[in-house]
Order: sequence, then structure tokens, then C-alpha cells
Amino acid sequence: MATPRKSAPPPVKDSGFSTPSLDRALAVLQYLGSKPAGLTLSEIAGGLGLPVNFVFRVTRSLVAHGYLNRDSDKRFRVGSQLLALCQPVVDDVPLAEAALPAMRWLSEQTGEAAHLGILSGSEGLVLERVIGRALIKFYVERGTRFPLHTSAPGKVMLAFSTGTEREAALGGMRFEPYQPWTISNRSDFERCLAEVRQAGYAVDAGEHLEGHHCLGAPVLDPEGHAVASLWITGPSQRLGEDLMKELAPTVIQAGEMAAAALYPGRAKSRSGLAAPSRR
Repeated sequence: MATPRKSAPPPVKDSGFSTPSLDRALAVLQYLGSKPAGLTLSEIAGGLGLPVNFVFRVTRSLVAHGYLNRDSDKRFRVGSQLLALCQPVVDDVPLAEAALPAMRWLSEQTGEAAHLGILSGSEGLVLERVIGRALIKFYVERGTRFPLHTSAPGKVMLAFSTGTEREAALGGMRFEPYQPWTISNRSDFERCLAEVRQAGYAVDAGEHLEGHHCLGAPVLDPEGHAVASLWITGPSQRLGEDLMKELAPTVIQAGEMAAAALYPGRAKSRSGLAAPSRR
């Protein structure tokens, strides 16, 4: 039997400005950004084809500055300081800070984990999450990247994005068919986005991971463009399609609450709904 060939490590991009150490450090951050479960020192070095001594030094520095975290299993993950650089800041208030009360409210109302995410190129990026009270918890870690065409937050952020931002994201998407029912081409996805704009929310009925459902709504700026999305996640047995439709006004209102906190006096309500009663 032939020995399987090991895949070549991703290349470290040369910026062309004679800064090899900086180029390598950025490669470490980008590599870890694609590995939400984290990597050990040797895994980073082997995955990028870099010397272990260099990776040791650069990860120590990045941990000291808060750009990486190292857990008890000696695995490195993207840190809060790096996530803080990714998010919008309005009047010195970061998005995650403004949205956290709305996320807690949403989690309390539904019992499910609430998440906050933004667009990052042709992917989504989880900035913050509030773990729900359900016995079996479904949530996604901070720093996780996710495909846009399979996710509720990806759909609502693109549906309510500017035309330029949407075109840029769509141009870089691969529409990988994770499941037989996953939207796998641009024309079908654009029709889906038009429906999402009309409804004001989006769902993911196991389009990426079977049995994992999401319900999301946008966080809109005063011009009506999405700066982020709030969404809940849960198992399909608990968060079925009928219940997601029932809970849609609650998730929409949570997005409006986050927008009102980020843009006080400037955000406009689309639902006109009072706070729904607790389930």
C-alpha cells in the first residue's frame, strides 16, 4: 500500500518589504484563525513549515499582547485583543460591548446560545457568544470563522450589506455543498438573499452541520446596512423550523436592541414590537 502523501504547508506570504519576521508572525495569526480548536506549538510549526524556535518566540509575544491565548493543554487560539481589532467601534463603544445586553436578553428569552458575528472577507467571524441555559448546549467559540452561504448570520449580513460589500464577498465564495440541501451556486443564493431581505431574518436548517440549526437577524447601522448579526443556535430536535419561525420576531428585536445600543438615538426599529414574553 502506498504511503499517503503529506500535504504541503500553506506558504508564508512575502510582503516584499524585507520584513520576514513580521510576515511569519502574521502567517501564524492567519493559520490559527482558521483553526478554532487551536493548535500546539509543534502543530503550528509543522503546519506552516517554520522553525519551532521561531514559533515559540512569536507565540510568547502574541500571548503577552493578548492576540493569542494558550490553554491548559498548551493549545494556542486567537485572543480577544485580535478580535477587538476586527469589530466596529462607534463613539468609542466596541460592537461586542454594545451588543452584549441584547445577547443576554435573547439567550434568556429563547434558552439557546446567542452569538454575535461580523463579515470578514468571504467568511463570517464569531466575535462574542452567550451560552444558553439548556442542558445540551450548542454554541460556537469566539474567533471561529464560518461559511456565509450555509449560515443564518451569513445570509442576513449579506442580505443587508451594501452592494459593494456584497459583490466583494460573493466573488470570493466557493459555495461548497456540505449537505445535499446546501445552496451550492450563486444564482440560488442571491434569490435566497432577496427572500431574507423581505423577511428580515434567516435560518440555517442544518445546511453546514446536519442537526445544527441557527436563526439570525441583522444589526443595522442608521443607513440600514448590516454591521453584524445576532443569532441563536440549537439542535434540530429543539430548534425546529416551526419554532424558528415563531422566534424570528424575538431575534429581530434583539438585533434592533443591539443597534440602538451601538447607535443611540439613531437606530430605527423595523418591527415595532414590544419585548416578547419569556418562554
